[in-house]
Amino acid sequence: MRLLVCGVATFFFAAAGVAQERTMSLAEVMSAADSSVRLRASLAAVDAAHSRQEAAHDGSYLPDVRLSAAVGYLGDGHGWGRDSSYSFTVAMPHLSTRFAVEARQVVYGGGALQSARRQAEHGARLSELDHQRQRQDVRMQIAALYADLFRSRQRLAVIDSNIALSRRMIADIEAKLGQGVALRNDRTRYELQLSRLEMQRTTVENDMEIANGQLLVLAGLEPTVRICPDDSFLGAAVTDATDAPVGVQAAGTAEQMAAEKVRESGAARLPQVAIVAQDELNGPVTIDITPYDINYNYWFVGVALSYDLSSLWKGNNGVRAARAELRQRRMERAEAELECDEALRSAQIRLDEARSNLVLKQKSQELAEQNYRLVSNRYANEMALLVDMLDAANLKLEAELDLIDARIGVAFNILKINYLKGVL
Repeated sequence: MRLLVCGVATFFFAAAGVAQERTMSLAEVMSAADSSVRLRASLAAVDAAHSRQEAAHDGSYLPDVRLSAAVGYLGDGHGWGRDSSYSFTVAMPHLSTRFAVEARQVVYGGGALQSARRQAEHGARLSELDHQRQRQDVRMQIAALYADLFRSRQRLAVIDSNIALSRRMIADIEAKLGQGVALRNDRTRYELQLSRLEMQRTTVENDMEIANGQLLVLAGLEPTVRICPDDSFLGAAVTDATDAPVGVQAAGTAEQMAAEKVRESGAARLPQVAIVAQDELNGPVTIDITPYDINYNYWFVGVALSYDLSSLWKGNNGVRAARAELRQRRMERAEAELECDEALRSAQIRLDEARSNLVLKQKSQELAEQNYRLVSNRYANEMALLVDMLDAANLKLEAELDLIDARIGVAFNILKINYLKGVL
């Protein structure tokens, strides 16, 4: 059947002037999509988040080092008595230079630096999860389009088979008309049936063209490619997931980030302790009334303590806002877990329904095939009317198309469950 479908599709696309027909499994199309523009963009966002994570790591572990240098013109000094009874001028060396180096390493900041580093880690994780989510979304869209394309090609083969059958019946009726044992109305009935089938074929061809074009965009393939799907995806199985679904993981990571914000806002109300090392080379020396045209160097190593007093009245608002956000993230995580569990339960119900429907459609197709053979034999022996033959053909066509839909429905519901689990 697959060779027949691909052969029909090859003929169709060759007639349309398209040369490149490619048989691809669903897994191959999904794999091609990993290199598409859409997923490369989300990977770039992941790289940017990891760069921010590295910057936050360096900021918490590496010291701050500042280097400053200044060269300028130093004017003469002037002085006078407070009662303005006298004044004087001090000649100054006019070339002024200043070079300074300071290194500062925070050893205690109330946990602010560690919290900022962990927030950056959570941000990188959220970017990774967002990439996974987009990858799963793209794969689910591909699965839906691939199933549509497979369905359309299967329907095309069934319709072509029935078109050929209708043409044989018309030829048979034409022969009987010449013998005077058939009515023109009989031919009209099958001509109408043939017109309906040809219109269905045109619709299916258009569906194939649309689904193929959308698949090419998602998979990042050349626009000249015409995908011929195989039936391997019909054997899809439900895959066990080792991790929680992506949405639940993202909600949990957002909650952890909000908890770090609470710690960071609380750290703003604590003092900061740092080890400081400083070295300065200045000239001239102007700390005396008589200046000295020399360069003077001094250095300093010690512990610096700083405290932002305004945090006593400003910090409370930040803490309250961070705690409110944490409560919101907790509720969002709980909601995500409930929604995921319900979605999986609903998908399993639909899968069971699709499997039951497949059993019924298989039985219906067998009965329709038996009925068609029986009526065809009776018609050949002139024991059935043409209208009975037409009804049997329509029932057979409908049963064949329903069976195709039922088989695809089972596979698609399995793929949807894997998508909800994040393992598609």
